[in-house]
Amino acid sequence: MAPSLSLSNIRSSKGFIVATICIATFTDGFIYGVVAPVIPFILRDQVLVPKDQLQMSTSILIATFALADFFGAPLCAWYVDRYRSRRVPWYAGIVLISTGTIFFGFANHFWMLVVSRILQGFSSSILYTVGLAVLVDTVDHDQVGQWMGTAMSANNIGMIISPLLGGIIYDKSGKMWVFAIMVALDAVDVVLRLLMNEQRSNSRMRNASPKRSHDLPRGEVQEKEKVEPKGHYLDVARPRTAVSALFEQYLSLQLSLHSNLSQVPIISSDTPVSSASDPAQTTPMRSRRLPGIISLLNSPRLLAALYGCFINECIVSSLCAVLPLFVNKTFNWTSLQAGLLFLTIAIPAFAGPLAGAMADRLGARWVAVAGFLLTAPPLILLRLVDHNSKEQIILLCGLLTLAGCTIILFLSPLGAECTFVAEELSKDQETDLYASSFSLMNCSLAAAALLGPLACGGLQQRFGWKATTIALGTLCASGAVPCALVTGNGRAVNDDHENEV
Repeated sequence: MAPSLSLSNIRSSKGFIVATICIATFTDGFIYGVVAPVIPFILRDQVLVPKDQLQMSTSILIATFALADFFGAPLCAWYVDRYRSRRVPWYAGIVLISTGTIFFGFANHFWMLVVSRILQGFSSSILYTVGLAVLVDTVDHDQVGQWMGTAMSANNIGMIISPLLGGIIYDKSGKMWVFAIMVALDAVDVVLRLLMNEQRSNSRMRNASPKRSHDLPRGEVQEKEKVEPKGHYLDVARPRTAVSALFEQYLSLQLSLHSNLSQVPIISSDTPVSSASDPAQTTPMRSRRLPGIISLLNSPRLLAALYGCFINECIVSSLCAVLPLFVNKTFNWTSLQAGLLFLTIAIPAFAGPLAGAMADRLGARWVAVAGFLLTAPPLILLRLVDHNSKEQIILLCGLLTLAGCTIILFLSPLGAECTFVAEELSKDQETDLYASSFSLMNCSLAAAALLGPLACGGLQQRFGWKATTIALGTLCASGAVPCALVTGNGRAVNDDHENEV
């Protein structure tokens, strides 16, 4: 009984790893959201920029996080694909989030805040690229949607409730107390990440990644060396120089035109010709068809899932941008009352795992389509709220609650859909594409976090509240079309028998 309760077993247990990833996504969303409402006040109170540059400087700080997040994800995925290691970027993320928080706390120049947001953005990109890949490897194959929904809901909850807390704490106690909360959350997150011990024993990874000589027992390696000729093969697992990489790409293109040569090794000068011509001495040559991200972008299923994730983040970030000003103008609400309004969206997000479990059982397609079609009407009907009365306040809260309950129906299934597409292509490409898949998902979320508030704020300023709500509803409804056409309607219940409808 003692071994099962050892610290090593706890650190590598499913529950501990899932809890670590969910707390990390919550911390990421919280830190992103808690800083947003206090940035203009910090710039003003500490006189970090001229007063006439306050709005532009605030926009720059918000945009730098999203840009670092957007460009960091592909870089992280490239590293994982090339070096087959998640440990280095995982620990790099810990250093980045800690350093970014310290820069924020002690910033007395504008450039220090910029550096803080950049470091936090890179940390976020690593978390979603590596962390979600670790989550998928850890949970059971038929529970991916459920746990993906849990992780994504944790991020949404952190991002929605943090502006409320950040605004109240800064107003009552100042910047250093906001910094103290960030440090406390970071400390818990960092400790859990350091303690977590990833166990990449999932059968999906074994199927996706072919065995290499250093993964085999010593006896098998010796047998392998006896059978294989000493020619040089195109093996993506072997470390390569820049010249050899170009040479291998050239040979791969040539061999793709002559499929009958797929069994021929590249003979070194010290290898007898007869050994190459002996069929018993040859082994199939393996080459990567396309770079991971490019092959994923060729999948319509993944593009539909990425578009759905983009819509979700766009709706949430846009509401965070325009709702506070709208309720202040319409109902004369303070920042506290506006922050409490976001609880109507945050509380239903706790049901995200249920939506993921539903997608695991019924398939992602129609669950996601239902989510898009059910979320669009309440968003459009928000246009009915146009004056100050008790009935209008009840209507606003009711519509936001309804939208919060239905928006989870497409985030969790489509997040899991990114996993299933990566799983299929990983087996086809004979390499691990989970990190690349989640990097693309992270790019779509970062792009939405950047473009959503800008576009929605522009619509609100130029055309008013009613036009803004119609645009949000139309954008949401548009996600149902690609999902209905290409999203998977069934999924595998085990690793050996897949049932894709």
